[in-house]
Amino acid sequence: MSMEQDFDISSELEDYAVDALVSVGLDFARLVILATPRDKGIAQANWVVGINSRDKNQYPERTSSNNAINRAGAIISKLTYSPNMAINVSNNLPYIAPLNSGYSEQAPKFFVEIAARNADINIKDGDL
Repeated sequence: MSMEQDFDISSELEDYAVDALVSVGLDFARLVILATPRDKGIAQANWVVGINSRDKNQYPERTSSNNAINRAGAIISKLTYSPNMAINVSNNLPYIAPLNSGYSEQAPKFFVEIAARNADINIKDGDL
């Protein structure tokens, strides 16, 4: 057996990277969905996940935060390793930005950024 084979840990590093990204992605999705102010539940339920791309759709018929968490988990847990893998969690409703800016008294201002920090996401330049 060669020294290269003895010390090849690339597979383990890939597994670790996937596990870490899945963990952070699941934490952030759950935290941001539950932190979103709730009236009819549409804003909470419109948090969507894309792997290496952004889901740009709106789903006004969705109202369940539990279903949103389950959908996010189902997508995130299927993540496989790729060099530039990314989990994109987004909400495309036109009023999500005002909600995040403090429009509702149900959630603190910048609840999205708070959820990201609580999930240990490194926010560059204040942009999620």
